[in-house]
Amino acid sequence: MKTNIKIYSLSFLILFLSLLAKAERVSNGNPIDNFCIDFEFEMTTAQYEYANTYRQLVLEIKEVNNLLIRQSGKSRKKFRKTLDRKFDLENKLSISKRYYEVTTLEIRYKKGIDLIKLLYEKILGLEHHFTGMQVYQNVAMLSNPNAYPEFKRAKEVLSQKRQKRYALDMPSLLQSNPFMSATFTLVSTFLSNGNRDQRQKDFDEIACILDFTVRMNADLNTIRHEVEFLKKANENLKSECENLFTEYTKVIGYMVPLETCRQEDDWESLYEKLNTFISTMKEVTQGEQMMMLPTPNKNQVNLEFATRRVSDFIIKYSDFTNRGIQYYQKFDNIVSTYENENTCQEVIPRQFTELKFDIKSTIEKFSNTYNLPEIQGSRLKDLMFGQVQ
Repeated sequence: MKTNIKIYSLSFLILFLSLLAKAERVSNGNPIDNFCIDFEFEMTTAQYEYANTYRQLVLEIKEVNNLLIRQSGKSRKKFRKTLDRKFDLENKLSISKRYYEVTTLEIRYKKGIDLIKLLYEKILGLEHHFTGMQVYQNVAMLSNPNAYPEFKRAKEVLSQKRQKRYALDMPSLLQSNPFMSATFTLVSTFLSNGNRDQRQKDFDEIACILDFTVRMNADLNTIRHEVEFLKKANENLKSECENLFTEYTKVIGYMVPLETCRQEDDWESLYEKLNTFISTMKEVTQGEQMMMLPTPNKNQVNLEFATRRVSDFIIKYSDFTNRGIQYYQKFDNIVSTYENENTCQEVIPRQFTELKFDIKSTIEKFSNTYNLPEIQGSRLKDLMFGQVQ
């Protein structure tokens, strides 16, 4: 048994030192990598301290057991005193285990706060990103032929050149319909007089504009509607994160909303609440009334349940970011498939280029900034909801 204890302690020491070295090397890296390393370091520190206490108490209990064997049949007073010492050591071992459980639960709960805080910042970043994008304005402009300067100019020229016998004004009812207006302008090109080369040039420009808007209209509107869907989904995710924080922190008596806590930088008060709450649990753990209690108390159960809520939210956040990547990859495919782009490049406005840039940059942000596949990995789950191996 003594050999097993030595091996057990040595393995923890090796793990502890390796994590210490790793923590010193890592800086400004992936936030979840830093999060996990810090988490592992704190958990392993607690385990190492518990392992030392466990080793010492087990050795003392073994010595007492040997002493009891030697004292058997001799002085009852000494035997009773030694037996009381054994019971005391066993109680200390039980309390040490419970104390360790509370300590690791404290670490996990605190890291749950840090994780909520990290994900909330990512969600706010996405909210600012969606707000700043020009998708709606660009799509509205690109989908409407009447918004193109070349189209407006051609309409004015054609209106002046039409022969009087064909000089019909388009009804205002149809002017509001972009494609009816485009059709009217296209037909007017055939009926106008003037230089044939100029008419051909006007017709080519109008044809390109009409071809682009007709082919891309449905796809561009799909982009607009699905971006709106993602924006709303991100708003819902933000509300869920705020509700999670409220439910998570009310367990320890902290009643300040997440947005307020963030704006007023009230994190120190939150951690003070947690320290007070845990200190109370540890005081009870060390008291006599806890010595023979084999099951966790209500406060410990509440903290355990609260950390489980974080797991559910991690899944929702990961699903959202993965879905965002898929949507924007589809958008990128849409804007890259206009077959006449080279022919009509001079007519297609800069908004189309801007839209392409927005889509590609958003894919990059979703993939590298907002998508955190590590938070669903077994490593973090073991830390949050299990033990360091």
